[in-house]
Amino acid sequence: MRDFTKGNILKSLILFSLPIIIGDILQGIYTIVDAVWVGRLIGYEALAAVSASTPLIFFLLSLIIGINASTNILVAQSFGAKNNDLLSKVLTNSFLTVGVSCVFISCISIIFARNLLKIINTPVSIMEDAYIYLIIILGGLILQAAYYWFSVVLRGLGNSKTPLILLCMSVVLNIVITPLLIVGVGPLPELGIAGSALGTVISTLITTVIGYIYLIRKNQFLDIANWHLKFDKQIIKKIFSLGIPISFQMFIKSLSALLLVALVNTFGPAVIATYGIGIRLDMFAFMPALSIGIAVSSMVAQNLGARRIERVPTILKWALLFSLCIAGIVFAFLNIFSHRIAALFTQNPEVVVNTIRYISIVSFGYILFAIMFSFHGVIRGAGDIKIQLLFTFISLIVFRIPFAYFLANHTMLKEAGIWIAIPAGVFVATVLNLVYYLSGRWKHKMLL
Repeated sequence: MRDFTKGNILKSLILFSLPIIIGDILQGIYTIVDAVWVGRLIGYEALAAVSASTPLIFFLLSLIIGINASTNILVAQSFGAKNNDLLSKVLTNSFLTVGVSCVFISCISIIFARNLLKIINTPVSIMEDAYIYLIIILGGLILQAAYYWFSVVLRGLGNSKTPLILLCMSVVLNIVITPLLIVGVGPLPELGIAGSALGTVISTLITTVIGYIYLIRKNQFLDIANWHLKFDKQIIKKIFSLGIPISFQMFIKSLSALLLVALVNTFGPAVIATYGIGIRLDMFAFMPALSIGIAVSSMVAQNLGARRIERVPTILKWALLFSLCIAGIVFAFLNIFSHRIAALFTQNPEVVVNTIRYISIVSFGYILFAIMFSFHGVIRGAGDIKIQLLFTFISLIVFRIPFAYFLANHTMLKEAGIWIAIPAGVFVATVLNLVYYLSGRWKHKMLL
């Protein structure tokens, strides 16, 4: 555990954020490798099926993501205030809330999975593969939720190294297991796209079990056997009062992604595959900025819990510089090697050309992400979530979706118009977060 309320801010930011950045880059690399396995071993239509399912999975995960995000903030603020009794209550009640919510979401989503895929205009040619992939991932949802719960709790306590170790384990297992299940080796049958989904579920199961056994030996707070498993109405109310706005924020992001997918799906499997490659590259590219934003949230939350608000501007300054440097490097790398990167995923010439165009347009948004997530981290660390819900709605639903539909359907740009709308939406969100931070209203939103 690390106390961010004292000591050198730059050193703390680097030491805390680097494991998160490395971990998220590894996660991004895995999603890319997984797409390569699917695209190369099965075909670009299977890649399109995974691409059609992925935004739907994030949409269904919105509530769980919100609860986990609220857990991170509450853990950090209670730890910063040195209130161990409150910390114990937050851990117990957030864990119970995540478990109950996850089982409910999994059951309902599996029942209506095929109908959900139809709603987003999933082409008939990839429907069955998309359905198989979706229900397997949903079946293992509780494992992923437990894994991410442990990660956000540890980060709230100032420990970003252990989540990195667990993530490395999960990524390595995924990369090894997935191709074996896809093509079938020895006694393992050839599972195709089901193997890709099962590889994720199995690696998460192994990582979660091993990680928990390790963690309870190192940290008494995380040993479930020592918890008083009793619901606390006040803590649950606090979790949901913060988690629901975050969930709605994720819901809006997921809805925006689904609407984009529905629009992309009208252009056929080749463009769907392009978008699938593109969003994986995006994840790899903006993960460092997102990771630094997560680090900023934990650092700001601890300092606000300790009433050390004067340290916040310095945290933001170094976060911006650090994030912009990384974003510039990623921008240059992807644009210089765009053709080789596109060719890694598929040999289909149409998909390769479309992917190069996607990179040349969307990559400008990576610089904006670096700025936006830094301000976003400060505001979220203060617990000022409702205003960010409004900003997300304005930038993604009010602006990005109509802009994308207009450019795609009423200009000669077609699918390129969708690509242009993506960084344009990030620009709007960046301006809104900057203006609100400068207003100083976030300073009065302490939760505990």
